[in-house]
Amino acid sequence: MAEMSRGAASPLGVDARGPWPWEKVGLAVLLTATAAMFLWGLDRNGWANPYYSAAAQAGSQDWKAFLYGSLDAGNLITVDKPPLSTWIMSLSVRLFGLNSWALLVPQALMGVSTTWLIYRIIRRSHTAAPALLGGLIYATTPVVVLMSRYNNPEPLMGLLTVAAVYFMLRAVESNLWHWYLIAGVSLGLGFMAKQIQALLPIPALVLVVLIFGAGTISSRLLRLVGSLVALVISGGWWMALVELTPAANRPFVGGSATNSILELTLDYNGLARFIRIPTQISGNRATSKDELAPYNGGFTRIFDGNFAPEIAWLTFTAIALTIVLVVLYRTLRLPRLQKCLVVVSTSWFAITFLLLCFMGSMIHTYYTYSLAAPVALVIPVGLAVLWQRRDRFALRMIGALVVGSSTYMCVRVLNYSDQWPTWFRVLVVITGIAAAGGWLVSKDQKQALIASTAVAAALVIAPFGADVYTISTTQNGTNPQSGPVANDPMAMSRLLFMAKAGSPAWALQTAYGSTPVESVTEMLSLTRGKSTWAAATFSAQNAALYQLESGQPVIAVGGWLGTDPAPTLAQFEALVAEGRVGYFIWQQDLLDRGELSQNTIDISRWVQENFREQNVDGVTIFDLGS
Repeated sequence: MAEMSRGAASPLGVDARGPWPWEKVGLAVLLTATAAMFLWGLDRNGWANPYYSAAAQAGSQDWKAFLYGSLDAGNLITVDKPPLSTWIMSLSVRLFGLNSWALLVPQALMGVSTTWLIYRIIRRSHTAAPALLGGLIYATTPVVVLMSRYNNPEPLMGLLTVAAVYFMLRAVESNLWHWYLIAGVSLGLGFMAKQIQALLPIPALVLVVLIFGAGTISSRLLRLVGSLVALVISGGWWMALVELTPAANRPFVGGSATNSILELTLDYNGLARFIRIPTQISGNRATSKDELAPYNGGFTRIFDGNFAPEIAWLTFTAIALTIVLVVLYRTLRLPRLQKCLVVVSTSWFAITFLLLCFMGSMIHTYYTYSLAAPVALVIPVGLAVLWQRRDRFALRMIGALVVGSSTYMCVRVLNYSDQWPTWFRVLVVITGIAAAGGWLVSKDQKQALIASTAVAAALVIAPFGADVYTISTTQNGTNPQSGPVANDPMAMSRLLFMAKAGSPAWALQTAYGSTPVESVTEMLSLTRGKSTWAAATFSAQNAALYQLESGQPVIAVGGWLGTDPAPTLAQFEALVAEGRVGYFIWQQDLLDRGELSQNTIDISRWVQENFREQNVDGVTIFDLGS
């Protein structure tokens, strides 16, 4: 931002894109520090999300499981997402063996690559300072750090969506067909990582092409159609393969009720995410007679104690700067490329923010990952505009207020936990005051350098503090959390903390999976070569952990939560009769909860009625070969 002061009287033009003496050093430091943060002590997370780790293991053992994204190498059922992210992990496991590093390093490298792309997007139309600031904001966003050290599909989806934005901006700049097509392919591959969530940038990209694309409206529409065709082909070929393959020749599509990838896409991973599902305060699905847990949807959702630690540190700053850019857009007289970036970043941010706020009940806190990239674009672009016009008193005051408000919001987020030390809270406040004051009073280049450094520090110091907590804490299970545990007893991080301790037992098994007993995993290991599946159990996290520890396929009866119709009772009876399933591991806590499907309950009862119960170090199992 020190560079910006040299041209404070006029907007940044093409000349401002010239080289900066320390730019390469700054970029190298940023990317090296990002890689170190994403890789440091990565094996601390173990299997991370066992559900996806088990699928990667299965894909490394069997090419059919690899193709379909099966949860087990016996190919009974798939995970509830397309397999692109799993493919990368499976190939890594094939090369380096099954371990934490092989599973998690690919995601860390994706996070570093996305950080570089954020820098490149901004750098094409701005100076090095805001470009580096954008990369820094992205790399220190808590949910980005959390997911870049995890094996969920978010890192790959994020990389591909940000790449699509970069390619589309190149397309608008050059009007070359290949950029439009590559942008479409990138979004299509993003769809193969996380389905509908990867398509959030589309309205922003369409808008920027229609406004700034070369040629007539019809020619712009033609190029958009070309991008759409590339998207459909790259993102739809695998869906077509699954849908056209006879059900008997492939695994059941996990997460669907009718064994259909189209249903999974449109329902479970689509419309169902926008529906409010009534639940009890305990977490069970509610009936008309139950007291309902409060619904947290609305504008305040991102700022509550569950979502705020992931993304809210700078979200209000991004909102304020989006308003500034929209209101002042016509008077800014920006160069064309900067206008393109303003339109893309503000519209992408607004759409994603509103969607996250008003989604239904099926939402995880890490979904805020989709907001991190537009936040990292809007903030440096908005600050660059205000800095360039800080000779106007009103805009100088607005800039100082925006910087000061970001510190205020950081303090508010810090208050959600009692684990933050007092000295850190004071440091955040002092840094924010220094940044706002420096913005107001700096005049010459030296003062501007000090002020810009203070502003960058004020923006990232509190999120970086949360990152330290995240990196130093084991992250695993269904819904990992950034930063320290919240002080609200009903906050997600507090409930997950209790679940990990086994209270209630069903929550441990659903969110994390129970730690497999060594004597049981040894029994499962001995089934190698004797049966297709060493065992069957529920939920999927329990099955995944036994599979990972024993190295043998384990059936997750009913899929993710024990509610999918796979296998049916008749299918399971046939598999047992053929000697293809070794053991059944009983999970009384999940049965007592009452959330399993009738099909899963029927299978459990059939096993209990027809086979002898054994107790192995506290685990109830049934030998299905006896």
